Amino acid sequence: MGLRMEGMEELQRKLEHLATLGQRIQEKALKEGAAILRAEIERRAPKSTYNKEHLVEHIIVSKIVNGVIQIGYDKDFFYAKYLEWGTIHMKAQPFIEPAYLAVKDEIQQVMADVIRNELRRL
Repeated sequence: MGLRMEGMEELQRKLEHLATLGQRIQEKALKEGAAILRAEIERRAPKSTYNKEHLVEHIIVSKIVNGVIQIGYDKDFFYAKYLEWGTIHMKAQPFIEPAYLAVKDEIQQVMADVIRNELRRL
């Protein structure tokens, strides 16, 4: 008396395909959310009065690693942390945290909409 199952390979292929689709949907949602935050950080970033490169031109978005995407500044513009938090000699001019707080609800909504719309298309 044996147990015979048919279609397990096909089921496994379909489940693997769904996992891949889920990852693609997640990445799309993360990228759209990151674009919103990047735009807000760029809008709020302090601008130098000097005629040279500005911090706003060096806001970067990382690649997605383990379901995480990072938005920050290029390593050559390390002084952004001093602008954000200040020093003992310089008053803080926060722009990253206020940008996040201003758009976090919008980011969540956009990401949820992307996921919802992509799942409807399946």
